[in-house]
This record gives sequence, C-alpha cells and structure tokens, in this order.
Amino acid sequence: MRLLFIGDVMGEPGLRAVSLHLPDIREAYDLVIANGENAASGKGLNKRAYRMLREAGVDLVSLGNHAFDHKEVYGLLETEPLVRAANYPPGTPGRGWWRLEVGEESLLFIQVMGRVFMDPLDDPFRTVDRILEAEAADYVLVEVHAEATSEKMALAHYLDGRVTAVLGTHTHVPTLDAGPLPKGTLYQTDVGMTGTYRSVIGGEIETFLARFLTARPQPFRAAEGPARFHATELVFEGGKGVYISPYLWEEP
Repeated sequence: MRLLFIGDVMGEPGLRAVSLHLPDIREAYDLVIANGENAASGKGLNKRAYRMLREAGVDLVSLGNHAFDHKEVYGLLETEPLVRAANYPPGTPGRGWWRLEVGEESLLFIQVMGRVFMDPLDDPFRTVDRILEAEAADYVLVEVHAEATSEKMALAHYLDGRVTAVLGTHTHVPTLDAGPLPKGTLYQTDVGMTGTYRSVIGGEIETFLARFLTARPQPFRAAEGPARFHATELVFEGGKGVYISPYLWEEP
C-alpha cells in the first residue's frame, strides 16, 4: 500500500498547489490523505475548499483546531470522508477515525489533537488506545495535530510498535526527522504546509509583524504568493511500514 499524506493545505496558494500538482502524480498512490483545516482562506474548511481537494484526487480530508470555523463543515462531517480530532468530547459532530480499503487490505486513519498550548481536549494518548481496542485493520496511520514537538514525539513513542505510522501536523514547518522508531513505527514530527512560504506560517507577513511589534491583536489574512506542495510518502507492506520520505513540489 502506497500513501501520500499532504501537509496542512493553507488558503488559496495551498489549494492551487494541490489542484495543479496532485492530478499529475495521483496514479502513483493507492491513497491520498490531506489536512485541510486551513484550506478556506487560511482558517477552517468550507464546501468549496473541500470539493477542490476531493476533485484533485484526495481520498480523505482531516481537520484540526480550526475544524468548526465554518458552519458548512457540519454538513460535510455527516456525509463525507472527513475526520476531526478523535479526542473532542463525546457528542461533538463528526468522527475521529476512518477506515479505507485498498483491494484486500485496510487502513485505519486516526487523528488526535495535542493539548500543550492547544485547547484542553480529552487525553490523546488514551483516546488512541480506545480506538485501537475497538477497531482492527491491516495498517494504522495516526495524525497528531499538535503545537509541541515534545508531545508529538511522546505520543509516537507511546504508540511505537502498535501502529504503522505517526505523522505530525499543525506547525506548518516541515521537519527532517522522517524515519522508523525503535519498534518499527514510521514517524515524522511535522509534514509541513502546502501553501506559500513567502509568509509567516501561511499568514500575511505585515500582519504578523504588526502583532509582534505592537503586542496588539491583528486581523488574520492568509498570504498570497508562489505555492509549495509539502507531503510525506509512505509505503506499507506485509503488515508494517517499510518506507517514509518527505515530498516537495514547488509551483513554477
């Protein structure tokens, strides 16, 4: 099973990068998953952004701390292959995991959100435990949408040997630590952002500078500019992960 996980799709540059590049490489992968929680003008997901991701070839879209910024997402969560963090409290709309089938093999995808410098959700460690106890699949991919590198690494080591791969998202900066953990789980601290890097984590530079220089709130505006497509390639075979590597494409 060959997978591509696309890092946080940020605003119009991110949607453009996915629409331009993914159709050209889609046939090389059995499954494509993308984090789309910033796809709608840099915060949240709406129907238009979701449709663009799916039409480009994305099989499953995950969210994050901006999951409910747009009311349109509620309807999508009820009907579409769309995942929000599994450690939201009981009663939250949507679901935190999704099963995907490729031939005779199955993939269980789980997303959890970190709690360090984030909203105080339920325990992500024990949330994954509960899902693993209830669900079975040939392979398990866990996305950790978290601010703190330490929390992502800790969860990955906690799950080492029990899931096939753990990928981090949210910080919008790709890391060069992709590789296997001691017990075989493939891991990368952050896949990075699909969007313009002529920005501050995808936001307009001037707005962020004003925030830091004046210590006053500023309106958020997504940046424009040439896009970069950041993703991670994964190969699962024989019940385990056998390959992980960052993937980069830049808009001409």
